[in-house]
Amino acid sequence: MLRRDPTRIELKIDDLEEYNNMKKESLEADSKTKSACSDGTSATPAQDSFDFGLPLRTRTEIIHSRIGYDPKPTPTSSGLPIHR
Repeated sequence: MLRRDPTRIELKIDDLEEYNNMKKESLEADSKTKSACSDGTSATPAQDSFDFGLPLRTRTEIIHSRIGYDPKPTPTSSGLPIHR
């Protein structure tokens, strides 16, 4: 692998102003959505928007289903007794 000298990164006033403007717009958009959803009917992260009436899944259940993990033990099909 070739070595090269470190690159200098300079922060300019224009970059700071652009960042502050974008941050301000983002906060305004977030506050608008929060005020629109303040009636208490907003969906929680554990609730899908299409399963009305079904029980909510826990955070752990959502993660397990997303990664394909099934924590239930599988039954053994050998039928042999366990010797101690």
